[in-house]
Amino acid sequence: MAFHVSLVRGEVNFEALPVAKITNYPLEKADYKPFAQASLCISKELLWLRMWAFEVYTSPQSELRCVLYPFKNAGLALHIIAKAVDPTDVTACVVDCNGHASSVALSATPHNGEDLQGVYWGAQISLKLSELEAVSPMCSLTAGEAFPGNFYKLRNDENYSHMGSFAPADFPDKPFGKNSMDSFVLISY
Repeated sequence: MAFHVSLVRGEVNFEALPVAKITNYPLEKADYKPFAQASLCISKELLWLRMWAFEVYTSPQSELRCVLYPFKNAGLALHIIAKAVDPTDVTACVVDCNGHASSVALSATPHNGEDLQGVYWGAQISLKLSELEAVSPMCSLTAGEAFPGNFYKLRNDENYSHMGSFAPADFPDKPFGKNSMDSFVLISY
């Protein structure tokens, strides 16, 4: 099922955006599947992303990741990565099909807390569309258009190793390849 990416005007209201639930953990044998979520929207000048995971025991290897293919050059992917150790230490880079990466500037604030579902960590991130356009021309960002994308919850340590995604991904071989993406459709209410 396609994920809806809202085209917003003015102030972003994350509480009104569609939420992607990261629930696909195909390699998990011990039933350790941290619940994680993500919201994504695009304004006239910015790409906005909020990712968070319900995970009490975090580690430096615990991360949330968003991978998007919003460029006209189909071989380029945008990777946005937040680490549990410091959710404000978020990186964004555009990766080509050979694995070469170009960094992209962003702004991030923590999205940590506790609610009835438990303790969570995460980040709220914004990237200037002009920064992405400087790397490579983007696809048309108009209502009805679509591009490939996926959200991930990953951790690689001995105690709680896991690989999860919103849309089914090719774990462990090519989880960030085009075949591991869903359709992200732009909508405007």
